[in-house]
Amino acid sequence: AGWSAARYMLLSAQPMLAQDLLGGFVHRLGTVDDAMTWAQEMSQLAPLTIRAHKKALERLGGMEISMQEVEQARLAAWASEDAAEGRQAFLEKRPPKFTGQ
Repeated sequence: AGWSAARYMLLSAQPMLAQDLLGGFVHRLGTVDDAMTWAQEMSQLAPLTIRAHKKALERLGGMEISMQEVEQARLAAWASEDAAEGRQAFLEKRPPKFTGQ
């Protein structure tokens, strides 16, 4: 429903109700404060891993991206300083401090 809803909104220029969008276009409904909290939570994730995940999703979604690009992004994420920081933070039972390196 996500792509279908996005196509409908873009091509028809018609608004949709939030409840209708929960069928796959949006994942949560909330206030602006909720959105800021969610954005803050997401900003704490490992940026290189997110980049690799996005490349894999682009590939699955039929975008022009090679498996080599997906694999390069995955390997870069796993070999990064952020990956080491994530492992260390897990062992020390503390939140990681990712830098995108």
